[in-house]
Amino acid sequence: MSKPRLCVFGDSHYACVRQAEAQGLVDVGEVDLEYWGNVGGRFRYLEFRDGAIHPPDAAVASRFARFNAKGRTTLPAADFDAILVMGARIYPWRVFFRLLTALAEGPFVSEGLQRRFLADGLRAYQGYQLAAGLAATRTARVLLAPVAYYTANPERFAASVSPTMARLMAEKLPWFWTVLAAAAAEDGIDLIPQPDKTVVDGMFTDPAYAVGDHLAKADYEHHNAAYGALILTRALVMIQAGAQGLRHWAATGTMALSEG
Repeated sequence: MSKPRLCVFGDSHYACVRQAEAQGLVDVGEVDLEYWGNVGGRFRYLEFRDGAIHPPDAAVASRFARFNAKGRTTLPAADFDAILVMGARIYPWRVFFRLLTALAEGPFVSEGLQRRFLADGLRAYQGYQLAAGLAATRTARVLLAPVAYYTANPERFAASVSPTMARLMAEKLPWFWTVLAAAAAEDGIDLIPQPDKTVVDGMFTDPAYAVGDHLAKADYEHHNAAYGALILTRALVMIQAGAQGLRHWAATGTMALSEG
């Protein structure tokens, strides 16, 4: 039986996954793995049509093709059994922060409105809309690992989080992720939340997962191969049902076998 065909699609945040593979932190021998992506600024020009993600012109297409082993200028969903959307300019923490700010001002936001705010915030991102387009084809299972929280730096970010917001983070964040996962599932997408072990100080990423020299670079947004390994490992676990299960997914929207 042929290996499941997996594509990792994303912006600059998918680099941590490529690095995890290159450094041998994850065994990818059970899948046929490809990458397709580019820096985030290119994403604003991408569009989904005819079952594939398309760059706007040949010049941008060539930039995406440069980072793909097969020189693909588009990303057709049907060419893969599963697609991991990594980063893709999708920032749940920004949605969380706006909602936490509103909740900190008083108990005026109903649970129903919170759900709507979270789901609409997720779906507003162009990268999410691309993922939803891929999922709607029902030809590949789509997994989504959005951009992680900023790397923790109390000196830089402490003033942005009030004591009330810190308390709300502990209380609300697990539920926020549950709401996002349910919204994504409605669109045929499997959400991979940020792993709990990488989170510190409520809504920040442990510096152990920061890119090298992140302080000197003032890069609090990107993360390292260790973080990429956690996400890729989780994605591989989720597709262990194998090619038969993935074909069943494409046909029915449900997995044939347990994911474990």
